[in-house]
Amino acid sequence: MTLRALPLLMVLAMPVAGLAATPDVTVSWSPERIVLGTDAPVTLKVRVPAGTGTLHAAASTGTFDSNRVERGAVRLFQWRPPSVRYPQVAVLLFWTDAPTADAPPPVTVVRLPLVGLMELDVATAAGAHVEVEVANRRFGPVRANARGQARVPVEVPPGVRQARVLATRGTLRTDAAVPLDPPPDSPLAAALTPPSLPSVEGGWLLMAGEAPLHASDVDVVAEGAAVALPHEDMPTSAVVAPTSEAPRTTGPPSDAATRTAPARSSSTPPAQELPTEDAPHSADVGANAQDVLRVRVVPASGARRVKVRVRHRDQAHASHTEAGVTVRSTPVTAPASEAVDTWRSSFFLLAGGVIASSANTGPSGGVGVSVLTPWWRHRIAAELEVGARTAMYGGPVEALGAVRSQVLALPLLLSARAELFRRGAFSLHGRAGAGPVPFHHYLSSELQGEVKESRVSGMGFVSLQAAHRFGRWSALAEARGAWAPVHTPWLDSQLGGLAMYLGMRFEP
Repeated sequence: MTLRALPLLMVLAMPVAGLAATPDVTVSWSPERIVLGTDAPVTLKVRVPAGTGTLHAAASTGTFDSNRVERGAVRLFQWRPPSVRYPQVAVLLFWTDAPTADAPPPVTVVRLPLVGLMELDVATAAGAHVEVEVANRRFGPVRANARGQARVPVEVPPGVRQARVLATRGTLRTDAAVPLDPPPDSPLAAALTPPSLPSVEGGWLLMAGEAPLHASDVDVVAEGAAVALPHEDMPTSAVVAPTSEAPRTTGPPSDAATRTAPARSSSTPPAQELPTEDAPHSADVGANAQDVLRVRVVPASGARRVKVRVRHRDQAHASHTEAGVTVRSTPVTAPASEAVDTWRSSFFLLAGGVIASSANTGPSGGVGVSVLTPWWRHRIAAELEVGARTAMYGGPVEALGAVRSQVLALPLLLSARAELFRRGAFSLHGRAGAGPVPFHHYLSSELQGEVKESRVSGMGFVSLQAAHRFGRWSALAEARGAWAPVHTPWLDSQLGGLAMYLGMRFEP
């Protein structure tokens, strides 16, 4: 009997550490058992103390629908597992803005076991019934074909290093333990904070792996910046380690029904001096094992963007992260929340229709640009929209006979958008705006020649817009009420009305 080897991930011991001066942060997730290949998103609930600021997120693998949630005692994140199917551990980082530029941000680490969904090829006697046992779960039976080949779908959690194959044919029974190969290299979780680094004070590079990292484990290469060790009094992170699914740890066992852990305290590596601009761009990080390594990052003179590559020195795969640079006129120390991008642009597309009185109903749509402002904690955006609106009428009119009338309008609208509600990737916005409406009217009838006229009118509107974020893209649905009367010697129309739109928004 032969068995095709499968890639597996060895999970090392993961101690629980925390923040001595930070209130407890707990994380839970659903579904509890995450199986790769099913494309099911995972909802993470992060409970934080009252008054906690914006919570940021980063992952070693997979993607977040939104990597920041601004408020609430319970912050909801939607995370999508990677498309690969071999078992592994996903390392997720959650952190808030640092209280000052010199202080490292408080970080919580979550390690999620990802169960691999794959198939085992087994060669045995023709017609035999084959079962495979992995981590005390049995899969099959599958009957071998005439050539003695059977393919058994199995679910393999990380940390499992062998499978048990059972083949039965009549009174003959074979029981074999088969070792499994290790998986491909897994990248580290890495993030730069704040998203826009102050040119003088700099910021922090956060790194974590499937197990605590030592100085000799990590290689950091920075482009456009120098890196240095954190300060001596820096605490390590809070860690949430899974207790279900199979990984073994060296510490005392915890309650198997529990998937959240509060923060505790631990020690830190020694301090070293911050490098000058001439410091090398590759640096060793710390001397002791840490659940999260925090490295000070200072942009080089004149740099506009910082790019960092982080790699475990025994592995080939690397993680990449980058951030912009904010140039300040004087070297003042400010909270990291003030250093984030204060103006961010996005583009949107809307298409739908307008329901109005008489023959004024017709299709409508628009394209536009949004600029997110720093006002009201980045919840106010200014927008410019160029739209298209048509209305047609065909039928008899007294004294004119059969008439065909068509209106084409191109509204140019300035508006403001305010975020009213957000939970996870979903958000609700209110919009209001107005602007000029150039339009062209074409009229033809049986009893009179053609009439063509072009004028400019005005339009005002209010709307309610729902958005669901998928990375840099957001799906939009909008209900809009508009008022745009049009009057000429040959036309009396209402280009406003109740409109319904669907669309997309893209944030570069």
